[in-house]
Amino acid sequence: MFSESCQKRIENEYQNLMKQFPQMEAELAEGMKACDPDVKLALKYLYSHMPLSDLGNYDCGVMKDFAEHGVKLWKEPFFKETLPEDLFLNYVLYHRVNSEGIEPCRAFFYQQLRERIQGMNMKEAALEANYWCAEEATYKSTDGRTLSAMGVYRNVFGRCGEESVFAVNVMRSIGIPARQVYVPWWSHCDDNHAWTEVWCDGEWYFLGACEPEPILNKGWFNNAASRAMMVHSRWFDTIQPEEDVVGTAGMVTLGNQIRRYAFSKNIKVTVQDENGTAVPKAKISFQVLNYGGLCEIAMVETDENGTAHLQTGYGDLWIEVYKDGTFAEGLLRAKEEACTLTLGMKHTMEQWEDFDMNAPADAPMNKEQPTPDQKAEAAVKFQTAVEKRNRKCQDLRFKEIEEFEKTHQNRKHLTEQFLNALSEKDLRDGNCEVLEEHYNDALCYCDDLPEELFVNYVMNPRIHNEMLKKWRRAIRAWFSEEDAARFRKDPKQIWEYVQKTIQEKPEREHGILVTTPADCLKLGIGSMLSKKTLFVAIARTFGIPARLNPMDCAMEYWKDGAFAAVEEEKEKAAAIRVFGSDKNTTWTYYQNWSIAKECEDGYQTLDLSDEKVEEEGLLIPAEPGTYRLITVNRLPNGNVFARKYLFETGAGEEKQVHLTMREADLSDMLENIEILPFNLKDEEGRGIEAAELTEGAKAALFWLEEAKEPTEHILNELFDRKEEFKKYEDRLIFVIKNKKALKNPTIARCFETFPKAAIYYDDFEENVSTLGRRMYVDPEKLPLIIVTDGSLNGIYATSGYNVGTGDMLLRILNAEEK
Repeated sequence: MFSESCQKRIENEYQNLMKQFPQMEAELAEGMKACDPDVKLALKYLYSHMPLSDLGNYDCGVMKDFAEHGVKLWKEPFFKETLPEDLFLNYVLYHRVNSEGIEPCRAFFYQQLRERIQGMNMKEAALEANYWCAEEATYKSTDGRTLSAMGVYRNVFGRCGEESVFAVNVMRSIGIPARQVYVPWWSHCDDNHAWTEVWCDGEWYFLGACEPEPILNKGWFNNAASRAMMVHSRWFDTIQPEEDVVGTAGMVTLGNQIRRYAFSKNIKVTVQDENGTAVPKAKISFQVLNYGGLCEIAMVETDENGTAHLQTGYGDLWIEVYKDGTFAEGLLRAKEEACTLTLGMKHTMEQWEDFDMNAPADAPMNKEQPTPDQKAEAAVKFQTAVEKRNRKCQDLRFKEIEEFEKTHQNRKHLTEQFLNALSEKDLRDGNCEVLEEHYNDALCYCDDLPEELFVNYVMNPRIHNEMLKKWRRAIRAWFSEEDAARFRKDPKQIWEYVQKTIQEKPEREHGILVTTPADCLKLGIGSMLSKKTLFVAIARTFGIPARLNPMDCAMEYWKDGAFAAVEEEKEKAAAIRVFGSDKNTTWTYYQNWSIAKECEDGYQTLDLSDEKVEEEGLLIPAEPGTYRLITVNRLPNGNVFARKYLFETGAGEEKQVHLTMREADLSDMLENIEILPFNLKDEEGRGIEAAELTEGAKAALFWLEEAKEPTEHILNELFDRKEEFKKYEDRLIFVIKNKKALKNPTIARCFETFPKAAIYYDDFEENVSTLGRRMYVDPEKLPLIIVTDGSLNGIYATSGYNVGTGDMLLRILNAEEK
């Protein structure tokens, strides 16, 4: 099917794999026995380049869908373009996009689309396929486990990483090379984002997965991406891709696609020891502030000259280097292109240190816009897609779960508690057979433990973000009764067994993928996270309550009325009590503060997302060691005023620390963002260009949602300070949906209080979405408020209700008079 050299490469790599895992050879040979030579070759490629977790978790039948359909597309392509072999192998045939679950899907998606895209070129087909994606799925925030493409299709929902997994599989199913690209962490706001790239006519283009547009290289994230510091893609092959590469993460080569989205520079970092000697093979971590702490966007290793390079955006980067027990750190400013770090630095302890992190300026590179006719046609198509999707949503039911509940009506309360221990995603994606095994096989321990402990930490099949599969009976069969008794007497012996028998091959693993417990035992290989998951699974199988601590993923088992660490060094023998020093500040973890423990090669941020800092302080059980506390003040323009505080805590000690926040001047907080032209309607329904309304002086535009609490709150702030706002009432522009809104008492009072304010009308669809995203606020939250500078430049925006918005608006308007 492929060139002779390509076939030879695949055969050689597959033989090498079988030498490493002879226990899999017979099983795979049996699975491939009935396949024709081309499908067999495609399967060998997949097996040679898949993470080891896939080798353990999925049988040959799953992989045949990808292999058989890939061969069909190679022999009977939809499009006239001839694809390079490596591109086809990695971005059409290959089964995995990122860290999603794997299910057969390609042949199914192909059948849904083949008639719809008949006669189209690659670009047209990619655009049309994305409309189909929008008919079948839309965005919804979910937990960290990534659904399979078929899971997204069945459930209609997915976060951006899941939507892009779905869209990439759809594109590959019709022969369009596609991949997920990913901003690991934004620099200008808290979060990240993933979308889809498609290869058409020899070039890569991008689109928002399940967010169709009439043209390629357009998505709501165009402007946000121009402020990115890193945009990753993934390549699972052993040969190197012919494009910019950041480095490797396990078996994955990380491509660097920043040049397609943002103006960028190539920076150079040199690492030396205290004698000035170059340090090779030092790992350099490049970080930005996100979710209240420092988050890594890239890891690069120094060469023999002690240097490393990175193509990145024009923003600030925090850089850390750890090697052989020494470290160095520093801040590389946006205007700088090189720095030298010297290992052997010492921490400054118990002293707050201030530092700023500036995000890249808004400077979009992809500015092409659809024509008015294209936009009008797209609006109709999108509405049709939404209506179809909504009808599909009405038919959604947790059918597997309903069946499970009926089967176990005799234990209704216990069954409810068991299902409550699972996430909504688990319930939507649940497999009745899997749940049955975990439920029934754990019942023998039901009377031995308190219900909450039993349900959550013995019966519960969910351990981390692994794929839910059967494992209890396989584990029971693997061990003798003597082993089980020994484990119950001393659960730490489970970990001793796992450490002795399960090897780690991180160079053949990917990210947070977990080899499920039974498969981990069978394969004899697993990542550290897979091994930890296996420990918990073995313990629960034999009635020992166990978990991975949600704060730091440490293995724990129930002992003497509390969870105890399996590994001595993970014992929570110390404590940290965190106080909020400013009563006017709401301290929210992952928003304006975080805490991390220093480890051998950096810091591990603790997950305290469910905890709150109360008046009596937040008590954190902790391992003895060095900790770094960070507080952040994220400014509206995306920049961050930050503070860090390092301290140590010892065994038996309760360390007390007080959070403090840096304040910002108004000038630090304002944006300067060009807004694309848009129209509002006047009383007679005539279109008015926004530029006419904002020309000459600062103006504040309010999109108001009548009878909704956030709108009521902001208008009440204006009423409370009406004398101050009256000075600027001719610069207040209130936008409502229709004249019915004027009958709302609060809206009516608004126009009585500020009779010189302007009233305009809008459908709150395209303008709210486009402007909200353009100004980097949430367009799903109303009211939307934007302040312009005398032209169509946005200098401030907010959405929803935030305490103090009225005061902020007055500060901006008053600043003009000074």
